[in-house]
Amino acid sequence: MEHLAHFDREKGYKQPLNAHLKSVAKLIYAQIPPTVRFETISNALIRELSKYMGYFHDMGKYSDYFQKYLQEGKDNCLKNHAHISACILYNFLLKEIQAFKVDEKEKQIIVFLYYICTRRHHSSLRVEAALFSGNVWNNVKLLGEHLSNKAKLILDELGINEVLDLKEFYNYLSIVPLERNKLLIEYMPTRFRNGRIRDSKWYFLLIYIFSLLIDTDKFDSARIKSYDPKIIDYERVTEYLKLKRKNDIKPALNDKRERARLSMLQVIDNLTDEEIKNTYFFTLTAPTGIGKTLSSLQCALYLQNRIKKIESYIPKIIVAIPFINIIEQNKLEYQNVFKDDVRMITHYSLSDFTSNVSLNEDTPVDKALMLTESWDGDVILTTFVQLFQSIFTGGNRPLKKINKLAGSIVILDEVQSLPQEYMPLIGATLQLLAKYYGTKFILMTATQPKILEFGKMLLSNDKINIENEEIQLLPDYESYFMELSRTKFVPILDKVLDNEEFIELFFKKWPTDKAALVVANTIKKSIEIYEGIKRKLQEKKLDVPVYYLSTNIIPLKRKEVIFKVRSLLEKNEPVILVSTQTIEAGVDLDFDMAFRDFAPIDSLIQTAGRVNRSGRKGNYLPVYIVQLGNDNQYVYGLSHRKHTEYLLKGKDEILENEYGKLAEEYYQLALNDGVDDKSIEIWDGMMKLDFEAVEKFRLIKNIEEVCDVFVEINEFASSLADAFEKVLSYDGQSNFDYDLSNVLGKNYASKFNGKLSPFEIRAILRLIKAKMNDFIIQVRISRMLENKPLEFKVRGEVQCDLYWIPPEDVSRYYDENTGFIDKSGKALIY
Repeated sequence: MEHLAHFDREKGYKQPLNAHLKSVAKLIYAQIPPTVRFETISNALIRELSKYMGYFHDMGKYSDYFQKYLQEGKDNCLKNHAHISACILYNFLLKEIQAFKVDEKEKQIIVFLYYICTRRHHSSLRVEAALFSGNVWNNVKLLGEHLSNKAKLILDELGINEVLDLKEFYNYLSIVPLERNKLLIEYMPTRFRNGRIRDSKWYFLLIYIFSLLIDTDKFDSARIKSYDPKIIDYERVTEYLKLKRKNDIKPALNDKRERARLSMLQVIDNLTDEEIKNTYFFTLTAPTGIGKTLSSLQCALYLQNRIKKIESYIPKIIVAIPFINIIEQNKLEYQNVFKDDVRMITHYSLSDFTSNVSLNEDTPVDKALMLTESWDGDVILTTFVQLFQSIFTGGNRPLKKINKLAGSIVILDEVQSLPQEYMPLIGATLQLLAKYYGTKFILMTATQPKILEFGKMLLSNDKINIENEEIQLLPDYESYFMELSRTKFVPILDKVLDNEEFIELFFKKWPTDKAALVVANTIKKSIEIYEGIKRKLQEKKLDVPVYYLSTNIIPLKRKEVIFKVRSLLEKNEPVILVSTQTIEAGVDLDFDMAFRDFAPIDSLIQTAGRVNRSGRKGNYLPVYIVQLGNDNQYVYGLSHRKHTEYLLKGKDEILENEYGKLAEEYYQLALNDGVDDKSIEIWDGMMKLDFEAVEKFRLIKNIEEVCDVFVEINEFASSLADAFEKVLSYDGQSNFDYDLSNVLGKNYASKFNGKLSPFEIRAILRLIKAKMNDFIIQVRISRMLENKPLEFKVRGEVQCDLYWIPPEDVSRYYDENTGFIDKSGKALIY
C-alpha cells in the first residue's frame, strides 16, 4: 500500500507520509532559536524532543484504516491517527529523555505535555480528565497491534533506525502499559487542577511546543517553504527620514525628534555584547509627537543586527498596536522605509492579507492567508488583540503563531491602553516570555503604566522572583516633558453638568474662530451633545461645521469625517468635532482646544494629545475636564475614578510638563490597590493548564454582547453582500463561476475558478469580509431590542451571524451623521 500523509483527488496531489514526517521534524528543529529554555529544561532537550514529535506526530496514518479513508473515502472509527501517534511518541520519549539531566518528576511531566500536543494537534489544546473518560484506550490498543505488522516498514521509511531498533519499536506500539499507568497519564490533568503540580514553565512550554507542531505541520501540508528572516540595515530609517524632512516646515520639532532618535541609538550602541544578550526590556518614555514610531523601529533593527552577530540567529520584529487605525498609519511609514525588500505581515481581524505578498510572488490566496496567520515574515504588524488573545487561549489557529515570539523583538506601542485589571497578568506574562522564550520587548508610551511592577506583584504570589533590568532608551526623557507647553488641564468639576449646562459652558469657552474637540464617554451622550451644539450654532447663526465620530457610524464614514476635519484643521479653519474615546485611538488631528468628560488620567492625557500636537498654536491651550452626568460610571472602574478625582481635586490647572508626574502618581495609587481578581483568575488557570479558565481573558470587554450589523448603504456594499452570499452558499462540489472582480479586483478574482477547497473558500470570505468591514457597525444587543435590524440570512437565505440594514430601510435604522438609531435610550460605551 502507498502510504500518504495528504491526498487531493481533484488536483492529483499526493504527499508521501514518510516525506511529511521527515520534513516536519526538520522544520521544527530548525525553527527553535537558541534563546528558548525553561530553567532546568535545556534548549538542546527541547530541540531533540520536539524534533521527534515531528517524526511521530502522524505515525498513526500508517494504518490501513486511515489510508483507505484518505485514498478511497472508506470511513472507519479506527481511521483516527492522533492518539495512537501520541502514545507511540510518549513511549519513545520516556527512553529518549533519560539522556538529559532533568529531575525525574519533571521528565514525566515533559513527556506528558508532548503526548498532549500530539494527541490534540488537530483540535484545541485541552488538559482535562475528560480526555481519558469512557473506552478511550480500546481503539488505540487495536491500532497499536495493527501497526506492529508494519513496524519494520515504518522504521525503514523514516530512517531513524540508528535511534530506535525494531525490538524497541514493537514495545512502543504496545498501549497496555500506558493504559495501566494511571498516575502519569490519566491522573495528570487532575494533579495540575488540584495544584499538586504548579509551575509557570509548564504553561509556556506546552503552548510553545504545540505551536511549533501545528505551525510546521500546516506549512508542510500546504507545501509552503518556511521563510528565512533577513537582516535589515537599520540606516534605512535614517535615509527615509532625511527624504521625509527635506522640505518640512517644522525645523524646531524635527531637531528635537532627531536629538531623541540619536540618543536612543547611542544607548544601544553603548551596551556590551553581554548586556545585549541579557537585557529583555527596553522602555521608551517620550511625549507624543517625538517620532516614537520610526525611532523604535530603528532601535529594533539595530538590536536585530547586534543579536545576529552575538547569538548567530536573526530575530523577527513584531510590532503590536492597540488600535487598527494606528496599524494602517505605521504600515505606510514602514513601507516607505522597506520598499519591497522585506516581507512585512499586517495581521488583524479584517486586514487585506493579500497585501502581505509581493506582487511578483505567485502565491495562492489560501496560502497568503496561512502566511499571515502564521506571522511568517521579517516584520509583523499586529494588534494587542491578536497578540494577547493568542497567548491566553487553547485555540488551534491562534496558537499557531506563538512560536514566532521566541527570540523575537516585540515593540508594544501605547501600553497604557491595556485594561488596568489585566496589567498584572500581562506584566507577568511578558516577563516569563522573556525568561523562557528569550523574547525582547520595547515598551513604548508617553505615560509608563508600571506594567512590569504590576506583573511582579502577581509573580510574587507564586514566589517567582524575576530580576529584569529595564533600559530606558531615552534616558533624559524627563527633559523632553519639561520642555512641553502645548496644553494644560483645566478641571471644572465643582458640579455635574446636564447637556444644556455643558453646551452653555462650551459656547462660553469656545472662540468661534477656533477648532474644538469634545469627547464624551458614551455614544448616547455624544449624540446628544452633537445635536445640542448643532442647534445652538443654528440659533446663533454661526456657519461653523460640526462633525460626529464614534463606532456608531460605519468605518467608511469615520474615514470620511477624519479626512474632512483634518482638511479644515490644516487650513486653520474653525471646526467642531464631537466624539467618543474613538478619537484617542491614535487619530492624528490637531485642535485648538478640547472638552473631555471625566475619565482616568491616562485617557485625559490621550485626549490632550489631540490638541496643539506640533506646538505651533501657542502655549498651554486648554483641555477642559468636566463631568457630563454619570456616564463615566458606565465606562471606568470605581478605583480608577477615585484615583483621578483625588489627583485633580483642588487644582485650577495642570500644565503639560506636570502630566508625567501626574501619571506616575496615578499608577502608584493603582499599584497600591494590589492585583485585580481578573488577573488572578486567569493566572490560576494558566498554572493549572485549565484552558477554559484561561479563555475568560477578553481584551475587548463584553464582546459577546455585541452584534455586527451590515449597512447596505450604496452599490458597492450591495456588490459585496452579493459576493459574500455566493461564496458562503458555495457547495464545494461544482465549479465556482461567480465573477468576483467587482469586489476583489481582477488580479485575485481571476484565480477563483473551478472547484474551490475549504481553505480557498475561507480565504475568499476573509477578503470579502475585510471590505465589508467598511459598512459594518457593532451594536450592543440591548440597544437593538426596540429597533432590531433584520438577520442577514433574510437577504439571501445564507446562514451567518450578521444583521442587515437593507438599502430601502437605511433611514429607519441608520442616521447618516450619527449612525445606528437607538430607540432604547441606553448608553453604549465606545
